[in-house]
Parts: sequence; C-alpha cells; structure tokens
Amino acid sequence: MKKSIYRKQNQIVRVAVVEDHTLVRQTLVYSLKKEPQVVVAFQAANGLDFIELLPKHEIDVVLLDLDMPVMDGRETLKLLRRDYPEVKVIMLSMHEDPWIVHELLNEGAKSYLKKDCSFDEMIDALFDVKFKGNHSNALVEEAMFGKIEKSINFNENSLRFKLSSRHLFVLKMICDGKTSELIAERLHLSKKSIDAIRADLLKSIGAKNPTELLRKSILLGLYKARTDEQINEEEKNHEQEKIERKQKKSDD
Repeated sequence: MKKSIYRKQNQIVRVAVVEDHTLVRQTLVYSLKKEPQVVVAFQAANGLDFIELLPKHEIDVVLLDLDMPVMDGRETLKLLRRDYPEVKVIMLSMHEDPWIVHELLNEGAKSYLKKDCSFDEMIDALFDVKFKGNHSNALVEEAMFGKIEKSINFNENSLRFKLSSRHLFVLKMICDGKTSELIAERLHLSKKSIDAIRADLLKSIGAKNPTELLRKSILLGLYKARTDEQINEEEKNHEQEKIERKQKKSDD
C-alpha cells in the first residue's frame, strides 16, 4: 500500500482513542505513541467519558469504536457532528456490512476501518482524514459507490446497529436476570422508563415474552450467556469506575 503523502511532510495529528476493551485500547495507544508524528491527546472507555473529556483537550481526529456500552460510537458521532463539527471521526468496528458503513459515513464519519486492518492503514487514515478530509478503502468504496443490497442476514447484521447503546445495555441486564428496579437504579432512570425500553426491545426483536426475548437475543448474537462470576465481576468494575470518576471530578 502506498503511504499517505501527508506522512512525508512532517505533519502532526492529534488523536483520541475511544474503545471499551481496556487491553485493545491500551495496546492501540501504546502503538500510536511510538509514531513520532502522532500525538495521543487522551483515551476513553466509552462515548460518554470521551464527550466529558473532550473540552479539556485539542484533537484533530478520534478513533471511535462502534460497539460500546454507556454511549456507543453512533450516538457519539451524532453528538460530535452537532457540537464539535471540527473533530473528524474514523469509526472502528469488526462489522463489514456495507449498509452499516454507508449509514455511518452519511452520518458524518470520515472513514471506516475494520479492527483487523493493518497499523499502517490506520496511520494513513489518520493523516488522510486530517489533511484531505476522508480516507477510502475497499469497504468504504463499496459502501459509497457499490450497489448496496440488504443481505439475507440483514436483520442479524444490522439490528445491533439500529438499537441504541442504552437499549443494548438494558437488554444485557434483562438477559442477566436483573429486575427493572435494579436496572433503573443502575441507569438513574425511573422504573417506568425501563419498562418502556423493555417494550421497545420486545417489539424490535420480535419477541412475545421475556423468555422468547432471551432466546432470540442469543440467536441474533445480541447476548452471550455469562456466568455469575462474570456478572459479579462487571458489577465490581462498575462500582470501581464510579469511585474513580468521582475522584477525578473532585480533583478537577
């Protein structure tokens, strides 16, 4: 692959990395920091943390994961387009459905990279997006210029994309066996709001009752059964994150 011409001009790109998997995020940040022309301004585990931290930093481009809890990449993209249009977005995901790519590009993303792309392509994309305004690859070209047809597995490929991160989080907690009261407390919402989300999920997934919701969620790849230990570990991590967030706010 021919390297971006902007990498040869001793230009600098200021980047933020938003990815919910800690090891993936830290590995990516570590690699980016070794690039002399890339400055990693900050990192975040989800869109909400990113939006809260953004006013304190100056960035050119954000590498934004699509599938995240709390606030996913699509919601974050919409907020950026409205409130921070100067920040350019490169979406990261393992999805390779051209329809999903097409929607994200139409909503303001400047490029789309699969997470298994080469590191060289990622660096090229950062420079192209900052200085040229976009970065193209085979998937982007197919999404923008090819004939996009809904595949046989369209519902399976796109349902996760169409549901909000809040709906997906509530779905996970329902499938984990959590009550509406507990979910409402976790999300700082009323029980009535959670019940409304439950009803939306039943309709979106085409389930008649909670048992069918669980079965179809597993079949559609929207939920992966977890052990009690895994669920409890996530709860502990959540409580720890709350403590750290409070500490960070008090330090500021």
